[in-house]
Amino acid sequence: MKVILILFVLFSCGYCKIEFSDRARNFSVELLYYTAEEINWHTVISPFGIWSLITGISLGATGTSREQLMTTLILPKKKENLVNGYQSLTTAVLNSNTGAVELKNRNYLFSDSDFFIKKDFINELRNNFKTIPTKLNFKPPQSAAKIANEVIKKYGMAVSNVLKPDDFENSRMILTNVITFKGFWQTPFNETLTNVEPFYNENGLQTGEVNMMHLEGSFSYSTFEEIESTILELPYGNEESSKYTFVVLLPYKGVPVSTVYKKLSIVNLKDIILKLQNDTDMYGTIEVIISLPRFKISTNVVLNRPLNKMGLSDIFDPSAASFGKITDSNNIFVSSIVHKADIEVTEKGTIASASTSSYFSDRMMPANFNANRPFIYFIMEKTTNTIIFSGVYSKPSIF
Repeated sequence: MKVILILFVLFSCGYCKIEFSDRARNFSVELLYYTAEEINWHTVISPFGIWSLITGISLGATGTSREQLMTTLILPKKKENLVNGYQSLTTAVLNSNTGAVELKNRNYLFSDSDFFIKKDFINELRNNFKTIPTKLNFKPPQSAAKIANEVIKKYGMAVSNVLKPDDFENSRMILTNVITFKGFWQTPFNETLTNVEPFYNENGLQTGEVNMMHLEGSFSYSTFEEIESTILELPYGNEESSKYTFVVLLPYKGVPVSTVYKKLSIVNLKDIILKLQNDTDMYGTIEVIISLPRFKISTNVVLNRPLNKMGLSDIFDPSAASFGKITDSNNIFVSSIVHKADIEVTEKGTIASASTSSYFSDRMMPANFNANRPFIYFIMEKTTNTIIFSGVYSKPSIF
């Protein structure tokens, strides 16, 4: 039986239509919720990378498979609008314009030597999604993996062992996205102040220890009653060209991160970021005493079930999947979408392969942002408010 395996792999050490950036962001928030729920609320993913890959897949789908992809990814039905919006958004997100942030994104298409893919689909991915197509013999799988990984390195992604021999065992085609992010804080933490300190759950019970980083300075900071959290923004790069930012949502004591995330379905993340920016413009930044764990998270998760909960089911069903624009074969389907991601947050920076009201603390005294309990984080591109990486930190460890 012929099987398509579409594999997303991530390693990490504007001018676009606002409507289109909303599509990617809304998909991102929902995907993180279901993924975090799947692996017990401790994770990192790249919603932007996943969204980019599956958007490319949508061009090859037909029938109800395509309808579900359009709905789940919140994509425009006209191909011209989809392609133009995608290109405009990705150009804005990936144009770092600063030496303090390095962001790379590549798509790859590997197909078995005797598997026929329609030229129109290959050209679509190559021209509009900057995908690098490669045809190779999937047997033996060991040599296929070796060649594929060499191709990934050849085209600018300095990562190793992205694909494994097992990935080629029952596959006919593999679509892969690799995205890396490396950013230096605008204001670094002082390494000499980092100490081993306790970490608690939302109910105040100690669950472990972390290397806690410390910093005091002027930052965008606010309290949002609607999501029962305080929010802090830590920018990357210099002040003149800081378009990437690390945003932390710290739930109030006694409030689980899952509760906050459910509220994000009512209070739009874009509106939260906009209100934070408006308040900063009006009142200025404030002095904040920050305590944030130094952490590293690795995630390896099959996204079939989270995507299924979001309404994407046909593409995983051999009897229902329809990819008539990819191949004339009638028995291909997506066996799995696998996501691998790493993130490191240190004193120097990060390496990562509705209407709301805000209430400010007394600006005469430094605010205290002590992330010694589970929190949600986003790495965002500010001109489009696109979520590049996101995750939840809840299981403490010494890093």
